Amino acid sequence: GRWRIWNETDMLSFFLSTLESEEDRRRFRAVYEQYHGRLERVALGILKDQRDAEDAIQNAFFQVVRHFEKIYEIPCEALPFWLISIVKNEALMILRKRKRTVQLEDWQAVSERAADVSDYTALVELFRSLPDTYRRVLEMKVLLGYTDKEIAGHLGISETAVSTRASRGRQLLREILEKEGFQL
Repeated sequence: GRWRIWNETDMLSFFLSTLESEEDRRRFRAVYEQYHGRLERVALGILKDQRDAEDAIQNAFFQVVRHFEKIYEIPCEALPFWLISIVKNEALMILRKRKRTVQLEDWQAVSERAADVSDYTALVELFRSLPDTYRRVLEMKVLLGYTDKEIAGHLGISETAVSTRASRGRQLLREILEKEGFQL
């Protein structure tokens, strides 16, 4: 990719240089530092290749800079969902360019299309409308990239319960999305 020759410090410096105000640079640096590792795990989970994952992250942060005004519109709790959606889209574009077919989880089809929705805040509100039991499992699994075993440990439930809650939560989310008019 076009950014591969840059190290992380150079890349961050480049992105900071494209922002106009000191407040924007401060906010971008905070977002970058807080979410870079999580976004890397998401990209690596999709692409299975470190260099491609780095490309996806760099492309995603390029999109964040291009649409930086959204950072101020999106509630803090919605920000990880927005960032992860962008990274997933970038990773999927890399996969398509390489013309690979990768067996992705059924959830990927929902989240990929959901990422095309311009109003991320509305989508996150829909996600929040899920019963807490399902929402917590889906947040940990989809947004944070935890395994069923890790989720089971955090929530003090069995891996089978995690799997069941994730499945039921996905189904309920699909129903809510369809009811609210999101195209799936």
